[in-house]
Amino acid sequence: MKKVAWIGALALVATTGYIAAGPYLAIAQIKTGISERDSEKLAEKIDFPILRQDLKEQLRAKGIAAAAHQAQNNPLAALAAGLATTMVDGIVDSFVTPAGLASLMGGEKPSNKKAGRSDAGGQHGKDHLLENARYAYDSVNKFSV
Repeated sequence: MKKVAWIGALALVATTGYIAAGPYLAIAQIKTGISERDSEKLAEKIDFPILRQDLKEQLRAKGIAAAAHQAQNNPLAALAAGLATTMVDGIVDSFVTPAGLASLMGGEKPSNKKAGRSDAGGQHGKDHLLENARYAYDSVNKFSV
């Protein structure tokens, strides 16, 4: 009976450890996908529609804050802010894709990708990818990098 209890406890600890290590394993796979420029691997681990939406919201908020500051001095700032948010949406939609993210994180410049050339300094960027990143559980259900 003791043997069954120990095996059950060991299985519980191993399962809990694997679940807790899940985000770290996912980050390692994302790093591998970026360094290998494997857009399929990135698409498996990153929810791109949600990432695009979050980036758009953050950039819009910054744009609105900047426009509010400039609106005091310039009456056309509100029009420019509206135009800027439309541009931000297009830029985020075109660059925040599995292939686009792999290229950008690999050190390639967006204009070079369209021209079919790769950036010679790209390898350096891949070697130090997420080197100084902070990995932490913010809560039981939230992990941040």
